[in-house]
Amino acid sequence: MVSVFPSIADQDWAIRTSWPSFRLVERSERAATWRGTLKPFMLGYEVQVSYRLPLVIERIAPLRQQPEVRVISPALKRQPGNSEGSLPHVYVDRAGDPILCLFDHETGEWTPFRLIAETTIPWALDWLGCYEGWRATGQWSGGGRHAEPPAAKEAGR
Repeated sequence: MVSVFPSIADQDWAIRTSWPSFRLVERSERAATWRGTLKPFMLGYEVQVSYRLPLVIERIAPLRQQPEVRVISPALKRQPGNSEGSLPHVYVDRAGDPILCLFDHETGEWTPFRLIAETTIPWALDWLGCYEGWRATGQWSGGGRHAEPPAAKEAGR
């Protein structure tokens, strides 16, 4: 397979070089999952980053191209009734588990041409810092605009 995007091997090398606590836990030719620990301020969080390399011919929505980042432990805590939402800036998968919303997909911050080690993992660290602040104050300090996933937009029509 020829790709114009960084390969899974390229992504893995960049992640291991920049984030030594991360390890590759699953890999195929076009997909990989890494796990590692990020510590923004108070707690260390084990996170999982999953990514599927798109084919050049695929026209995938930006929300589906981005790596998925999940917090494995400790579990993210919700605050029901919070004005920012019970758990702000996340998408929820089919199982009800949160996937971190790390950037505005309409600004082109993430593309498959970028390295996860230089974008996604630092953004996850920043998100976790904002999460810790939100848990302490009830206010989300990270700013941003959270987009609804495509299925939610269609269901809302």
